[in-house]
Amino acid sequence: MAFEQISVVVQGPVQAYQGRGMEAGITQRCLDSVRQHLPGATLILSTWPDQDLSGLDYDLLVESADPGPNQDDYCPRNYHRQLVSSREGLRRVTTDYAIKLRSDNYLVGNQFVERQQAYPLRHPEFRQFAERVVINANLFRRYSKGHRILYHPSDFFYYGRTEDLLRIWDQPLFEQQPFSADLLAGFARLKKGQVALESEQVICLIWLLALDPNAPVIHRRIAGDASAQDYWDKFVASNLLLDEPERIGLGLRKISLRAKKRVNEFTFHEWCELYNRHCGGDLPLDNAAFWRDMGRRRLGKLPFSWLKTRLLDSAPR
Repeated sequence: MAFEQISVVVQGPVQAYQGRGMEAGITQRCLDSVRQHLPGATLILSTWPDQDLSGLDYDLLVESADPGPNQDDYCPRNYHRQLVSSREGLRRVTTDYAIKLRSDNYLVGNQFVERQQAYPLRHPEFRQFAERVVINANLFRRYSKGHRILYHPSDFFYYGRTEDLLRIWDQPLFEQQPFSADLLAGFARLKKGQVALESEQVICLIWLLALDPNAPVIHRRIAGDASAQDYWDKFVASNLLLDEPERIGLGLRKISLRAKKRVNEFTFHEWCELYNRHCGGDLPLDNAAFWRDMGRRRLGKLPFSWLKTRLLDSAPR
């Protein structure tokens, strides 16, 4: 594919912003990396007014009124800002393909372009997107406190058809959602020891319910019965490519770097398992290597976290 068919929306603050820390110079590194690894792509910077933009290289600047931190007492502070800066940038895209890239990460390659087309099989009942959307596996959680969880994709990097990224990010704010009152009521009913939804889960619920109003709804982080887990597994297998940052060409901010992958994160190996199971794939799986790298570490950590949480939280629902 010619890179001229791709637009990159770099979204978020340019420097530390209203108490939110940021690695010095990371946004310039982000923008420069797009020029290096996607020459010819359109580069859109979607941010807030009154920031120092000197020395930054972009094709189009989108400055949106800051919606401020969310006021629903429900989730971490900045998911409204994530929605607005992503949405307003993607609305300016005129190319067939787009990237949504946080301003505190950067590219180290362009493998995601080829890999997005490498897995053509889909589940016949789970084709909500025109094509697969590539999402970084770093911080795409599969477990929390020892339990399987749902709807926790990473928000660092999304690549796919522009129409599909708009299906994700072109959304009203939380209070304007038809299900917001129900989620807030569920939050108010949380008992001691029960953990509220993460901001990533709220954002995912917003776009998932826009795609499919019958998608299972959860009200706290550790929730979802077997049918809900099956729904999410099929959706991930058929609509996404969940891959490790080094395999897709994504560089991470320093705070996200780890010597070993976190045991609570989805792995590309697990995505391949889901692809084979739900889409009829026949990808080779090195189960022994997965056990050596991740399985043993999970066995040493997750059961203890599960037991501790199980004593405080009622059975997942």
